[in-house]
Amino acid sequence: MTENDLRGRAILGGLCLATAAYSVLQSLVVPALGVFQHELGTTPSGAAWLLTAFLLSASISTPVLGRLADVFGKRRILLAALTAMSIGALTSAAANDLPVMVAGRVIQGLGGAVFPLCFALVRDHLPPANRPRAFVVISTVMSVGGALGTITAGPILGLLSSRWLFLIPAIVSALAMIPVVLLLPPGKRASRDAKIDWYGAALLATWLGLLLSAISSGSPYPIPAAAALAVVWWRSQRRAAQPLVDLRTLALPTVRATNAATFLLGFGMFGSWMVIPLMVADRFDAGPTLVGLVMLPTALGNLLIMPVHRRLTARQGPRAALAVGIGTAGLSYLGLALWHQTLLAVCLGILVMGAGIGLAFAAVGALVVEAVPSEQTGVSAAVNTVMRTVGGSLGAAVGGAILTLSSGDSPYVTVLLLYAAALAAALLCAIQVPRPASLSGHPSPAQPSRA
Repeated sequence: MTENDLRGRAILGGLCLATAAYSVLQSLVVPALGVFQHELGTTPSGAAWLLTAFLLSASISTPVLGRLADVFGKRRILLAALTAMSIGALTSAAANDLPVMVAGRVIQGLGGAVFPLCFALVRDHLPPANRPRAFVVISTVMSVGGALGTITAGPILGLLSSRWLFLIPAIVSALAMIPVVLLLPPGKRASRDAKIDWYGAALLATWLGLLLSAISSGSPYPIPAAAALAVVWWRSQRRAAQPLVDLRTLALPTVRATNAATFLLGFGMFGSWMVIPLMVADRFDAGPTLVGLVMLPTALGNLLIMPVHRRLTARQGPRAALAVGIGTAGLSYLGLALWHQTLLAVCLGILVMGAGIGLAFAAVGALVVEAVPSEQTGVSAAVNTVMRTVGGSLGAAVGGAILTLSSGDSPYVTVLLLYAAALAAALLCAIQVPRPASLSGHPSPAQPSRA
């Protein structure tokens, strides 16, 4: 093994540690919302702000930090995001009231840029032959870390205290900075003339925040303002000399089709992660520990699919991996809708779902960062992440509304069939992704550039 191979593996290990810190921070709090409600003396809707604030902050800040990374260097912004995660987690751990804890969650949300930045750094620092494996490893760490965070929250609460749900991610985030500092080169500014479109950033943050607030609260009132501001933002990006998001890059066939597939994939993925635990708890009278164990095959499916992803990507490219992953996940939802009478059947369905989701999300990151110019990988990967978040928020809201309005077993079947339909639509989008030039025999589309 050469020195470059060892260095590449060390870089990948550092990026995986950063991804693990974010995924654990994102998921550890979810099972403890009732505990925080009791400790802080708040209402269920008040405790829900611990999730909502994090989601809004991550969604709004991720594209902005992605653009900052393209201009000032990805390593520098990744360190800033990890620092924000540590500071925010320590703030929430020390909080004695809800506003301070929510403020800490807002700061933690700046870590939402970690995942797309890790993908962009893989393209910058690893040779092309090693990138497909790196993409799937980072995606697997993201999924497995989220699953383990949900499962270990109960034991942490039993053995320690609720504040360790923040202290552990704070420690992991701080540790993740060490390999980033030691192994990654500092990076350079894109150009001295490069500027940040702060007007576009403010518009994006406002309309995206209004949209996600409407989805999270179920209130339609912010939607007209969000739509109007989105149009203003779109026009501002078309006219700006150095836009926050280059719309011509988003219009590339690969990026456009991949982002659409990611939105629909997020709709089904995040929604199912809410609905399936509720179905297990309701149908089998399962407590939080058993529900967590039932969801564990999600992580196992992600791990088992890694060798398949490597072979499939090597032979057919990430486009094929995306299509196969979406199709596999869609079939798992269809199977769960029809056969969920036993825990074994549910666990098998979740195992297949985890494999499909892991395969698909490793592919979307690879497709986006490889399709755009190197100076736009940060913001392009960030936009793809936001598409997943918005889709997931909408999927969870729609699924929750169906379950609220109905009772019995049929609502779960309805929601799972809805998610299967969303993934069928995502598969149609994935098919629209152009085949790689090396497989199709045609040159890849020219990348956009500015004079």
